[in-house]
Amino acid sequence: MTIRTFWHLILKTLGLWLFINGLISLPGLIYAVMESFSNLYSQSFAIVEISYLILAITFYILVLQFLILRSQWTIDLLKLEKGMEQTRIDLTVPFSKLLRIVIILIGGIVFIDAIPKLVELVYLFIKGELLFSQSPHTVGIIVNASQAVLGFLIMTNSDIVQRYINKKSGDAETKQLDKEEF
Repeated sequence: MTIRTFWHLILKTLGLWLFINGLISLPGLIYAVMESFSNLYSQSFAIVEISYLILAITFYILVLQFLILRSQWTIDLLKLEKGMEQTRIDLTVPFSKLLRIVIILIGGIVFIDAIPKLVELVYLFIKGELLFSQSPHTVGIIVNASQAVLGFLIMTNSDIVQRYINKKSGDAETKQLDKEEF
């Protein structure tokens, strides 16, 4: 593995992690915007919440573009290879398999992180004996359930995620990285 391939793997891993966490935080952000609209006395708060939502969505789209889909351009822009000697690390795993392993690990971490919180909130909901719409744990249950489902889907559909990243990254970059054995 060359230094450039190493940076591709690091940037794509970091980008996937940030993007997935952005997807996870999206329901909470949307809920905050909806709550700010229900409070009619504070329209300036609603504007701040909408601005924050737009800023967060823009940030995660930029993360998707520049860390996952255009990692080669980001490496060139930040000059990440500069000053590093061309040392090779020899492993016999193609880049696509390594990327798929990273996707499975990230999905697994998201899933494992969400399940205990979900179980705790469901327990508190049952113990509280309130209707689902009246419970203070409703939002947490919905958010953690969506996190668990998202993590599970990422784990089980890692090949689809990997093909999407490879397709959007460009065939030339993917073929070049697959030729290198790690």
